Amino acid sequence: MTIHGLLSTLKANLSQTDITLYPGASKQLIQQFEQEMSLTLPADFKAFYSFCNGFESAEDMFRIIPLEEILEQKREFEPQQFYVAEYLTYCDIWEVELTSQSSGYQIHHMNVALTDSLATFIDRFLRDGVYTKNGGLLDWPDEVQGRKS
Repeated sequence: MTIHGLLSTLKANLSQTDITLYPGASKQLIQQFEQEMSLTLPADFKAFYSFCNGFESAEDMFRIIPLEEILEQKREFEPQQFYVAEYLTYCDIWEVELTSQSSGYQIHHMNVALTDSLATFIDRFLRDGVYTKNGGLLDWPDEVQGRKS
């Protein structure tokens, strides 16, 4: 699934979810983010953050972190890295690391590379949430490493 397909699906089905979308980020905010973080966001991140500057889910207390909040924490990150999602007020964190791979990044959790697709990451949350056994975001590192939870 592409990021544009995911965003269309999310918008069409929003009333059937417990998700609150934040208003989209302006081009100026995206440029400010890139400048202050000394990086260039991949195109799918720009599309996502233009559509909504993150979101929150009431049931799972999961969020895609708004750009301003990421900037507030920029001193905590290694170069070319930032937090993209969090659960239970930063109890669990998913991190983006920009790379030279074809997509330009990897999304990590618990030091395990999960995907190189923001659409896949968000789709997995929308389908399986954080905790769904054998499918939630928290089971994903074990799946990638070939372990059963």
